[in-house]
Amino acid sequence: MLKLTRPLLKKLSLSWVSLAGLSLASLSYADGYHYQLQTATKFLATPAGELSALQMAWTYGADETKLLLEGKDLSADKKEATLKKLGQAMLDDLFIVGYYSELSVDGEPTLLNKVTDYQVKLATDNSLTLDFKLVLKTAITLSGKKVALRLVDPDGVANLVYSSPQKITLDATLAKTCSSPTLSEEVISLPNDHKPTVPTVHVSCR
Repeated sequence: MLKLTRPLLKKLSLSWVSLAGLSLASLSYADGYHYQLQTATKFLATPAGELSALQMAWTYGADETKLLLEGKDLSADKKEATLKKLGQAMLDDLFIVGYYSELSVDGEPTLLNKVTDYQVKLATDNSLTLDFKLVLKTAITLSGKKVALRLVDPDGVANLVYSSPQKITLDATLAKTCSSPTLSEEVISLPNDHKPTVPTVHVSCR
């Protein structure tokens, strides 16, 4: 099944299944449709220098955007409300899978709050960007610690990609005490036979 968000992308997967002449079940376990999410991340700190949140920006390509917006009212007086409602629905579903985000500090998983701060923007090239803030349940002091952020769709259909290292940044407070982020990638094998390339961001603080 195509996976941007579950109810929304159930419609998306149905659209692609109709085009391909396949059933949802066969698409789920075959080398079927995959798509890329162009990703950017900024690490945010409290005034005291504790890691408090991740500012994320995910950009969906024109094909996925077209399917997500199918039947939506984008007239001038309705567009803002329509995009806001779409963003909320997407984030509600992404909450179920942890926003594809696995954050750890010194190898210990870090809990994240449900997203409440977000924006949805439709670009002139017909791509759609979901900007949202992932707030940690508890801010963490990073002195002498290592941070890792792994982005992975558990179904392996969405491939989250940083187009360049410049897409990963630290705010001014963290930049004083932490190294510039580095990026590694690994190919993983999932039970459904998908083998996505998974990015992990690494930050070391002194």
